[in-house]
Amino acid sequence: METNGSLSYKMETNPKTSVLLFVYEKDMDKVAYDGGYKEEVVFEIPNDVAEQNYTDSELQNTKMLFGRYCFCRGKNGLFKIEKGKLHLASTKKGPHFELQFKIDEVPQVTTEINY
Repeated sequence: METNGSLSYKMETNPKTSVLLFVYEKDMDKVAYDGGYKEEVVFEIPNDVAEQNYTDSELQNTKMLFGRYCFCRGKNGLFKIEKGKLHLASTKKGPHFELQFKIDEVPQVTTEINY
């Protein structure tokens, strides 16, 4: 189980959905144990969706979370993504999506993912 404060998530097998996890990492100081920076976006999509759009609070229908991990003195952890747009479509190669989002609680590097 991943946890931080009041937010946590547990990965469970569900044949009707897929969990997508995207990670941005940057090594800042190889000497320092806590010298790295990492952001992640994790969310769940239905396997049978042909095309779907989510906006702002609807993003929580996918249980979308943003994680920021660094030595940032109170500016890290897991946060619900509730501002943004997600366009999801099914293709022959698998799911395709375009995500734009904003987190107010902490600074972020990742604001857009196209996959």
